Amino acid sequence: MTGVELRRLPWSPVCWERHADVVVVGSGAAGLATALTAARHGRSVLLLSKDGIGGGSTPLAQGGLAAAIGPGDTPALHQRDTLEAGAGLCDPAAVATLVSAAPGEIARLATCGARLERDSLHLEGGHSRKRIVNAGGDAIGAEVHRVLRAALLASRVQVLARCVALDSLTGNGGSVGGVLAGIPGDDGTLQVGMVTARAVVVATGGYGQAYATTTNPAGLTGDGLALAARAGADLRDVEFVQFHPTVLWQDGAHGQCPLITEALRGAGAVLVDAAGQPVMAGRHPLGDLAPRDVVSYAMQQRMGQGDGPGDHLWLDATTLGRATLERDFPTVTGLCRARGIDPAAEPIPVAPGAHYACGGIRASLDGRTSVPGLYAVGEAASTGVHGANRLASNSLTEALITGRRTGELLGRDLSEPPARLRLPPAGPGANPAARPALAAAMSRHAGVTRDHEGLESLRQTLAQARPAAGRLTLATVEATNLHVVSVLVTTAALARTESRGCHRWRDAPLATSAGPARHTVVRAADGQRWAAGAVQAGVGAGA
Repeated sequence: MTGVELRRLPWSPVCWERHADVVVVGSGAAGLATALTAARHGRSVLLLSKDGIGGGSTPLAQGGLAAAIGPGDTPALHQRDTLEAGAGLCDPAAVATLVSAAPGEIARLATCGARLERDSLHLEGGHSRKRIVNAGGDAIGAEVHRVLRAALLASRVQVLARCVALDSLTGNGGSVGGVLAGIPGDDGTLQVGMVTARAVVVATGGYGQAYATTTNPAGLTGDGLALAARAGADLRDVEFVQFHPTVLWQDGAHGQCPLITEALRGAGAVLVDAAGQPVMAGRHPLGDLAPRDVVSYAMQQRMGQGDGPGDHLWLDATTLGRATLERDFPTVTGLCRARGIDPAAEPIPVAPGAHYACGGIRASLDGRTSVPGLYAVGEAASTGVHGANRLASNSLTEALITGRRTGELLGRDLSEPPARLRLPPAGPGANPAARPALAAAMSRHAGVTRDHEGLESLRQTLAQARPAAGRLTLATVEATNLHVVSVLVTTAALARTESRGCHRWRDAPLATSAGPARHTVVRAADGQRWAAGAVQAGVGAGA
């Protein structure tokens, strides 16, 4: 199936150069773990961070690190829960590696100084045991980022802050040997530079900003996914965008909205409608702790029944009591109070919001992609762990494990860069002014539920989106990359003819495939337009 024309960036002439053995694009947990490990093996590492060393989504993570370390728990049970949440599209070998390595990763993190609460494990959706390790009650992301950032500042890793990767530099055979990158000048125009390297690691996180409402910070605009796509990499299962059921709802809010951790429901909070009736009663054996795709779909159905405001529901945590909320969930309690909500006395208004990209750049657990010289880790990668729907709190665990494994691989096995590098073709890019309308269209037509008519309308909207005009700015780069990501999601969603995991057709909301589960693989077929195909699950897993 042919998709919309590939958008490229209108980059300007190169005016600076840098070189390193390894270039890591992104400063979240996966990128920092990769950079630190590769540097410990003696590699020269340059880390490009668009927003400084802010950590992307990592500091915002409230859930925790999933690991089978509690009484009565085993890696086998953790694997079973992960496979069930993934709806047939997980790679069992990748999942087995993750759950086996998770306890050791927790211990390694503690050795590095992380203040982890290993004796008071949380329970989250889809998990059959309490196995979520947290810090500060609901501030695991901030603690992980604190430890990794401190290690980074004490390491040999060089950092280019406020620097955005634009496109890949490729050699004969399509292998990657560096990136074009941009640093804003005094007037906001990006000064383009060429960074050559023996390996480029994409660790840019997800693409929640493609949607009108998301938990993702403003900088998560799919930059790495778009870069890999323009380099010809395989993108797998990008139609699977997980919508977190409990995003704090506020009238008229757009863009990044606060997350209300799933651990609240694990502690006893209940989703209710306008009449105070439980939303998940009778919908799933796990009730409010069903997998996120199940809960988000049930919420959308209830919101559409006309017995409430239609745009949100409520999470009732009042039975937990003020002392428990303030002790175990200080982040959530503070977020609510800052917006005039007392979670100890009243239900919290919530609605599903774009949260985690379950698909991404097809990669192995040690970062290898289909393009030589290009590696991918963290949320930007599709390693086979998440399948069609991510199990809660597996993501931060995966980021640390894959980052370390990729850094170790690059420390012992690093090819020479291509002898001759080509600059990527330029293009008009996408107009930043079109972002709000495109995000609204993505939420409407490629959200919790989809239908063919809506997706075809979305594809036409994307095809007709206005090109950029004028100088190259960060706003143009982000708008262009979001356009690429939106096209990828739309193309992949139209190619999947079944409902599965996070991808649900309105007219067939349950899994409908009678044959084996298949991955959707999208790539730039002729360098100009997208094409989507299918690969049987378990065939060609990883990279």
